[in-house]
Amino acid sequence: MVYFKRCKRTKRKFTLMVIVFSFIGCNKLPQLSDAYEFGHSPEIFPDYDGVTVPYNIAPLNFELMDSCQALFVKISSAKGENNFSFRKKKVYFPEKKWKKILSENKGDTVFITIYSKKGDKWRKYNPIHFFVSKDSIDRMLVYRKIMPGYQTWNTMGIYERDLSNFKEKLVLNSEIMPGTCMNCHTFRNNEPDSWLLHLRENFGGTIIFTNDNLKKIQTKIPQTFGSAGFSYWHPSGKYIAFSINKITQIFHGVGKVRAHALDMKSDMVIYDVEKNSFFTSPLINSPDAFEAFPCFSPNGKTLYYVSSPAGELPQDQRKMKYSLCSVSFDEQNGIIGNKVDTLISAKMLNKSVSIPRVSPDGRFIMLTQLDYGNFPAYNPEADLYLYDLKEHKMRALDAFNSNDVESWHCWSSNGRWVVFSSRRRDGLFMDVWIGYIDQNGAPRKPFLLPQKDPEFYDSFLFSFNLPELIKEPISVSPHRIAKVATKSKGQQAEFDTSH
Repeated sequence: MVYFKRCKRTKRKFTLMVIVFSFIGCNKLPQLSDAYEFGHSPEIFPDYDGVTVPYNIAPLNFELMDSCQALFVKISSAKGENNFSFRKKKVYFPEKKWKKILSENKGDTVFITIYSKKGDKWRKYNPIHFFVSKDSIDRMLVYRKIMPGYQTWNTMGIYERDLSNFKEKLVLNSEIMPGTCMNCHTFRNNEPDSWLLHLRENFGGTIIFTNDNLKKIQTKIPQTFGSAGFSYWHPSGKYIAFSINKITQIFHGVGKVRAHALDMKSDMVIYDVEKNSFFTSPLINSPDAFEAFPCFSPNGKTLYYVSSPAGELPQDQRKMKYSLCSVSFDEQNGIIGNKVDTLISAKMLNKSVSIPRVSPDGRFIMLTQLDYGNFPAYNPEADLYLYDLKEHKMRALDAFNSNDVESWHCWSSNGRWVVFSSRRRDGLFMDVWIGYIDQNGAPRKPFLLPQKDPEFYDSFLFSFNLPELIKEPISVSPHRIAKVATKSKGQQAEFDTSH
């Protein structure tokens, strides 16, 4: 009886060995040693060769641009090797396995070797590689989807994407609020507990979320020429700096540049969240200058912004060049300083700068440099630069830049990652790119926002606008936001003359 049991166990072991060897055979491992070696790296889309990625990023699925019938992919590192087989030329890494690979290789380089099959022959490419950073990226990315011309504003939406996977969640869109233009979403310190969203056209107003309280306010006051738009939170959450912009678009019938966004007039104000009131200063709200794109320092003691002498538009559009300026701010008393410092002079640079954003450690200001104006979305020469507040020097972020538009940008909460908008892929659609930047301000090769299907970008007809990183998901439902936005006109903000 005992002998019979042992025979059964031996038979099961033998069967298991047969299954294992059969599986290996299915992956064509024996034939790979005879694969023809191309002697060059594969062309893949998206291009992930040489990039630095956070260890908590979603799988870097890609497509081999050469035709083939099947793929065999080896992922190797100092920690070991993983093998994957795929039909045709698309690579979809299993999420669970991918997370394990990245977790095991923090601070190390991972190599990908691709074998492609055509007919009965296997071909081998030179390995490509990426580096896995020990620094994580904030979990959620919030952006607006809009048609690339930006003129069809009645079909749009704000969404949040979980960067650790491919899940996307609706924040608000034009199906829930028809005829409403929505944008200018901003968050305090990459936190989802304090944010705002600006609405225009139907149900216009500004939605503000703080302390689990959702309210709608009207920001047009007699002392200003328009509603408050582009915003930046004070780190304390007590104040929000706004620029008030009169924006128009010009669409060209000839030439390489399709359009331009012109800021016909702009001023700045600061909003007291608790008092529901605005205050300002002649230094940041002058009829002789256009001030825009405010940004507080991480300690809350300095307000940065861009400024240009006032001009007549559109005829003076190419003369409008913005400098980077700063003014002190007293949080305790809500007082704007009495002296403006010019950090980057547009006159000396003979260029324009825009969208200043300070790194979380307060060391650097990232900004966009362009030939003129302060809306870089249509300027193909627009590039990202870094201004060192310690050394008072500015340098181009060459690793991030391309031959087309680099525009909006946002720091991660740990200061090691930047998300930014770029048209580099085809010159038409604005996409989100993710790049690593070290403590000395040195950038590394960025990568396109990963999608589950590598062919996603071939058929997606929307641009990604205003990418913003936050640590956790937004806790408010789209219908709760819509209810607050539509039930009333909202509270009217006041103007505080005591400042």
